[in-house]
Amino acid sequence: MPRELRPLRALFVNTGILGHRSVAHVIDAAMRAQPGIEPVRMDLSAGLSARERVVRRLLTLGPRPGSAAGALTAARFRHELNAGLTAERRIRALERRGERFDVVHYHTQAAAWAGLGRMRRTPSIVSIDITQRLAMLESPAGLARRDYLPNAARDRRVFRAAAAIVATSRWAADDLARDLPECAARVRVMPYPVPLEGFDAAWVDERRARPATDPVRVLFVGGDFGRKGGAELLAAWRAADFGEAARLTLVTESPLDEAALPTGVEVRRGVRAYTPAWFALWRQADLFALPTRGEAFGMVFQESAAAGLPAVGTALNAIPEIVVDGETGILVPPGDVPALAGALRALVSSPEKRSAMGAAARRRIETVGSAAGYGERLAALIRAVAEGGHG
Repeated sequence: MPRELRPLRALFVNTGILGHRSVAHVIDAAMRAQPGIEPVRMDLSAGLSARERVVRRLLTLGPRPGSAAGALTAARFRHELNAGLTAERRIRALERRGERFDVVHYHTQAAAWAGLGRMRRTPSIVSIDITQRLAMLESPAGLARRDYLPNAARDRRVFRAAAAIVATSRWAADDLARDLPECAARVRVMPYPVPLEGFDAAWVDERRARPATDPVRVLFVGGDFGRKGGAELLAAWRAADFGEAARLTLVTESPLDEAALPTGVEVRRGVRAYTPAWFALWRQADLFALPTRGEAFGMVFQESAAAGLPAVGTALNAIPEIVVDGETGILVPPGDVPALAGALRALVSSPEKRSAMGAAARRRIETVGSAAGYGERLAALIRAVAEGGHG
């Protein structure tokens, strides 16, 4: 069938690690609603064959990325090369079965590492949430930072080969443009979308109707408790000394000494994103808190806004593009426990402020974070690169 008479087939290759799997689910649903686009999803961390497991094991043996020993053995390069090799191997397997694609969408850049030849034949979109340079600056100074240098060189080749680049934030887009000015015109800023249909806007009114005597429910959602600022949150919670006025729910998979937690703090484990139990926690909450020390984007802040919650977060990286300080939440410096305790007190003590900020967050995310709007913009970009080779 001539291409103009059939849908454009777009292959979405996703690394499937950390929060990227949730992002892949949301984007897949958004693209299936777009006329004229046939999305095909590939999650690189799912359904690993015996051979893929062996290759991954061999490539990732030895010191972990981020350590001095890891830098000496190119650990980070080997980990990300595995993603690229897995992607290319799987795409070739699809092609041997007769599958053909008009556009390939890679998220993130490592998924395209072994596909440079393919990118010259098939228009490709590369989606990023952080550059290697920005990730390097978040690492401890010294030898560990050298772990990023070979990755950055490989990324540059990928970006130059891409027909278009989608950055989830202006923070990431600006850094890429500074490093590769010749690619700046091909960069589009498109924040991750949120499935708004799972979050009811009426939750804001439900919270207003709660008795003033009810404890304020604060929610933390972070798989990596340490990196997400969990220790700082517990220290601030102790300093704030809420007593019976507030409760804190920690949704995490990190090991914690639950017997040593302050009064009013509970831990919830095994809660998967976008399940009824997960949505129920957002509905029950009055306030979201995540004083993270490192975040490429901060999808969970988008989800907090969709739930109509004010957010307490840290003023770093792309988070100020999601949480408007003083309007949809309060941002504090990373690691500043007194400031964090003050922000929590300010919102726990004021139902009016919580309600106003939560409603503002919901209104804003309906404009900037809807899955439908994201799908329309990405579909337009896919059509553009399929027709002209560049977005």
